[in-house]
Amino acid sequence: MASPPPSPDLRPVRLNALGEFAASIAHEVKQPLAAVTINAEACMKWLEQDPPRLEQARAALRVVMQASTAAAGMVRSLHGMACQAAPERSTFIVEDALREVLQLMRGELRQHGITMIEDYAAAPYQLTADRVQLAQVMLNLLLNAIEALKDSAAPRTLALKTLLADGALRISIEDSGAGIPAALAERIFEPLFSTKPGGTGMGLAICRSIVQAHGGQIWTTTVQPQGAAFHLSFKEYTVWTPSRS
Repeated sequence: MASPPPSPDLRPVRLNALGEFAASIAHEVKQPLAAVTINAEACMKWLEQDPPRLEQARAALRVVMQASTAAAGMVRSLHGMACQAAPERSTFIVEDALREVLQLMRGELRQHGITMIEDYAAAPYQLTADRVQLAQVMLNLLLNAIEALKDSAAPRTLALKTLLADGALRISIEDSGAGIPAALAERIFEPLFSTKPGGTGMGLAICRSIVQAHGGQIWTTTVQPQGAAFHLSFKEYTVWTPSRS
């Protein structure tokens, strides 16, 4: 009687998956933790003033709390994605969520002399989605834009926009950096593919997974005279209307 074939050794596959998961966590929590450090240092400086600048210190501490909550939420989100859990959906105003993400990025924007332009649709729109995961996507895209602008000549501008287009709610991030070479535009969403030295190649892959899990689309275009834009599009949206008591 022939012996059964040996079972495949799944350890390399599991190790690769574990490595990707660890790289994802390291990549995603980097910015919230940086925001914690920057604002904690700012808080100490405000408190050391004579007299102490208490309101500014409180504002810095609020960002510390927001950033630490964001980091914890992102770890939970990545764990859920690794376990193929469904997104934790809630209904929220998109512009409010975007402003929260920008608050975490203020220090980076100031440090690199980047002018931030916010151009939101006239009416507030709502999404029913995982708010933490949307924040992950926006943080990744904003960080990529900042990276693209670090070595650019002035003016360094970054625009965050919302609008209705083709029957869907669109969120766009546009930068005035060097742009994305056409030969690489089709590959930037691939896992482990990176155009940056030392990059993990996980950020845009995570963005695509999250957006697609919400039934949306993500793509990139060229900005004239120079720069790149990333767009998110969601067909399932509603117009926010204030509740009446």
